[in-house]
Amino acid sequence: MPVSVLVLKMQAMVKNSFRFLFLVFWLTFSSFYPYGDGLKLPEKKMHKAIAKLWKDKALTLQEVDKKTTGLCLDNGRIFTVLEQTSTLGYIFVGRVNSCRAGGCSIDAGDEAIEFEYFDYFFVTDTSGKVKLVRVFNYRATHGHEIMSRGWLRQFVGYSGNEELLYGKDIEAISGATVSANAINDDIQEKVNCLGSWLSDSRELVQNGQTID
Repeated sequence: MPVSVLVLKMQAMVKNSFRFLFLVFWLTFSSFYPYGDGLKLPEKKMHKAIAKLWKDKALTLQEVDKKTTGLCLDNGRIFTVLEQTSTLGYIFVGRVNSCRAGGCSIDAGDEAIEFEYFDYFFVTDTSGKVKLVRVFNYRATHGHEIMSRGWLRQFVGYSGNEELLYGKDIEAISGATVSANAINDDIQEKVNCLGSWLSDSRELVQNGQTID
């Protein structure tokens, strides 16, 4: 076989090998982060958070089928925190829109301009009361101050039984008004939705019905 033909065959084999490796890589990570709108699960942060809250326990996370959680949790993901078969709490992971890309002065009604955003999660106990909040993957140009754990600690204990007023119940942050208001509103909405779902679930169990 001529050397030139052998070289061409080897080059083709190398190229096909790279394509195969890329396909394997893509399939692996697309299944690892399956959320359609780009929300990536911060699995290490999630496990670190629950390990901090429930020390010395063998914990696992089990995703809840979104069909059972209602529309108000449809833009995020919710997991049950388990110790073997015992439920200890829940984790909600979601995305919050901030200003329009280009600044908060951009017309918020202009659908041609994408939103800036950030992702966050909160952990609750079995009653839906917030135990911890973390912001990650901050993709907005302003408002990074809301990532402060000290500021986020204000939401600990919230159970959805009352309204949290920004600037009164939740400390206002200069330069982060839009992001701070956005996460304040989103936490209230999601905690209330989670509480309603938990209440409905308990009622079904008490009546001897199963939860689909």
